[in-house]
Amino acid sequence: MQKQNGFSLVELMIGITLGLILLTGVMQIFLSSKNVFTSQQALSRIQESGRMAIEFLSRDIRMAGFMGCASRSETIKITNTLNNANTVPFNFGSGIQGYSQDMFPTAGSGITQTILPDTDVVVARFAKNTGVYVTKNNDSAQVFVNQDNSLNAGKCKDNSDPISGLCKEDIVVLTDCEKAVVFQISNVTATGGGNEVNVVHAAQGAPGNAVTSWGGNSDKQRTFNEGAQLMSVSSTTYFIANGVSGRPSLWQNVNGVSLELLEGVDDMHITYGVDTEVDRDFIPNEYKLAKDVANWDRVIAVRLEILVSSIEDGVTADHQVYTFPIDANAATTATDKRLRQIFTSTIAIRNRIH
Repeated sequence: MQKQNGFSLVELMIGITLGLILLTGVMQIFLSSKNVFTSQQALSRIQESGRMAIEFLSRDIRMAGFMGCASRSETIKITNTLNNANTVPFNFGSGIQGYSQDMFPTAGSGITQTILPDTDVVVARFAKNTGVYVTKNNDSAQVFVNQDNSLNAGKCKDNSDPISGLCKEDIVVLTDCEKAVVFQISNVTATGGGNEVNVVHAAQGAPGNAVTSWGGNSDKQRTFNEGAQLMSVSSTTYFIANGVSGRPSLWQNVNGVSLELLEGVDDMHITYGVDTEVDRDFIPNEYKLAKDVANWDRVIAVRLEILVSSIEDGVTADHQVYTFPIDANAATTATDKRLRQIFTSTIAIRNRIH
């Protein structure tokens, strides 16, 4: 029988070396695939967050100033009967308003989060739906509207069912195309055999009504005949603050209640397209920062720039260099290795263009 011989030391070393070379190649392929996957996943999340941020802001900015048939006429006076009518959530006389972080009036805004330095804030105020219609002349303390059960989606704050889409403590606007009044509903009940809704505007609630008696037919600015329109209104503020994770996020505050929307939104820069022509042509002639806008009724469009970063660190090989806002004089070098992307959009305010 032929004797079996083992491997020599040289053969073993050669085999081990070849194995290490193959293993190194496999590891390089694995690490390269992992890096590509991490980068693609980060980019996908950034693009998703950026698109959603633009969508949230665009939807509300387009509607800014919508008050039914009172929307497009500068001659229609909007009377605000709310308490604290000049604070951010309740100043419904201004459809859109912008601020830099250092100029934002935090007191009375309902925003308890710390808005990040050097970021911008925008507020859009508008009616949320087509509403219901007055069925008979109002008196000094109440309004009567038609009952429309198709508007009864969702629940009220106290978990009760809405009536014609209206809830106790809702803030609403009543307009007849010649004038408009903003007030808070203190009570809403079905009446008239289920075909009519009684809407009362007493003093209780937050913010509550500063003017509760409208004077009936003696006050022509607050007398509304059959066919006038009653709609719920909303004041929505968008700002940048740290979220639950400690990272910057896009926040939304609706009528004084804040909600974190999107993590990883680092910054927001906004300019406002202003119609500066004496004879208005409803075309923005110049884009200005919020601090330079003298008349917010002249704002026709809004230009957004949003900086979004990846949630994970270590995505990029080097510290990314980027320019934000796009017309900034100098570029910024990131202190981490997160991936960043800038999203831009220009939104026309529908109720201010022809």
